[in-house]
Amino acid sequence: MPNPSDMAPVSISDSPSDPTLPPPRAGGQLWFLASLPPPINGQANCNAAMWTLMSRTMRLRPLLLGRSTLGKIGRSLANSWRLLRAGRRGDAVYISIPGQLGAWLLLPTIAVARLRGLTMWFHHHSFRSINLGPMRVMRTLVAWAGPAQNHILLSDGMRDRFAGLYLPPGAGRAHTMSNTVLLGSDIRSKLSPRPGRPLTLGHVSVLTREKGVSYLFELFDALCREVPGIRLVIAGPSSDPALLATVREAEVRHSGAFDYRGEVAGEEKERFYQDIDLFVLPTTLVDEAEPLVMIEAYSRGVDVLATSTGCIPDRIRDPGLLLSLNIAGDTALVASAARFGASDWARRREDCLAHLARLAKNGEEQGAAVLKAMYDSVQQVRMGHDKTARANATKAGEP
Repeated sequence: MPNPSDMAPVSISDSPSDPTLPPPRAGGQLWFLASLPPPINGQANCNAAMWTLMSRTMRLRPLLLGRSTLGKIGRSLANSWRLLRAGRRGDAVYISIPGQLGAWLLLPTIAVARLRGLTMWFHHHSFRSINLGPMRVMRTLVAWAGPAQNHILLSDGMRDRFAGLYLPPGAGRAHTMSNTVLLGSDIRSKLSPRPGRPLTLGHVSVLTREKGVSYLFELFDALCREVPGIRLVIAGPSSDPALLATVREAEVRHSGAFDYRGEVAGEEKERFYQDIDLFVLPTTLVDEAEPLVMIEAYSRGVDVLATSTGCIPDRIRDPGLLLSLNIAGDTALVASAARFGASDWARRREDCLAHLARLAKNGEEQGAAVLKAMYDSVQQVRMGHDKTARANATKAGEP
C-alpha cells in the first residue's frame, strides 16, 4: 500500500480482494463515518487507507462528513437518519474522530447507533483531547456511546493516557494501532549512495507556526554559526501570509543555503528526501499525534529530530534526538547529530530502516488484531442475533 500521506484519493467503491483474507461478510456490515479525500490531508488519507484495508474483509457503508459548517450539520442529521432507517442489529460503526470541535456533531449518530445496539469503533488521530483533557466533548461522547464502544489510539502511551482520562471501568476498550500499518511495502530496502553535497536539514509539512517553522528558522540561524556550509530545505504549502514573508526573508538572509520548494508530491517529494540528511520537526501543534512525515523520513533512511509532542516519544528512533525548544540546547544537539551524520551517513540510514521495520512489524500485529476484532464484533453480534431469531422461531413452532 502506498504511503497514506502521498496517496491519491480512494473511491468509496474501491474493494480490493486479497485471497489470504476471509471474504467480506454477507450478514452484518460496517458503517464507515469519516472524511475522505478530496481535499487531501493526513487524516483524510489515513481514512482512505483504512477504507481499503477494511473493505477486504467487511461490507462497508459510507457515512461522509460535510466540509462547510452548514454542510457538517446537514451531514450529521442525514447520517443519523440513514443509520436509523438502514442500520440493523449485527452492524457496527467505525468513526474517525474529526479535529477541533467536530466531535460534537457526531453525537446524534452515536445516539442512534446505541439505540440500534451497534458496536462502535472510534479512531483517534489527534492528541487534542489528551493535551487539553479531560474535555467535555470527549466525556460526552464516551457517555453517549455506552458499553459497546472501542477506541483505537496510535501508540501505547496515547492509549493509556486516553483511557486514564475518559474510560472508567465498563465504559469500553482501548486498542493500539499505529499508522505504520498503513505504510505497507513503502519501506526502502536499498539506499543510493550519498551524493557530494553540504550537510542538509529538511522539513516538510503544511507550514504553520504550530509546526515550528518560525523556530526552525531561528535554529537554522544559530546552526549557520556553528556548522559552516550547513543547508536547509523546507517544503509544503502555507495559508499564513506572515509566515510566507518569514520564508522569503530566510531566502534572502541565507542565499544559497536555504531552499523553499513549496508543495511537493510524488517524484518531487522523493527528491526532497533524497536531498536531505536529517529531518527536523519542532512541532508544538496541540493536535499532533503520530506525524506521518516521521514515517516517511525513516522509510527513506532519513533520521529525525523532533519535539516530544503526541506519540513522537513512542516513535522516535533515538530518545536522545528529542528537541527541547531551547535554542542553545537544540543547536548543540542538531550540530552534534549533523557531524555524526556526515561521518557515518550509511550506518545511520540503515539504522533508520531497521527502526521503521520494527515499527512496521508492530503496526502489522496491532492492525491484524484490531481488524480481526472489528470483523468479530460484526460477526459475533450477528451470530447472537441469528441465534435469538432461531430460538424465537422454535418457540413459535417454526422449523
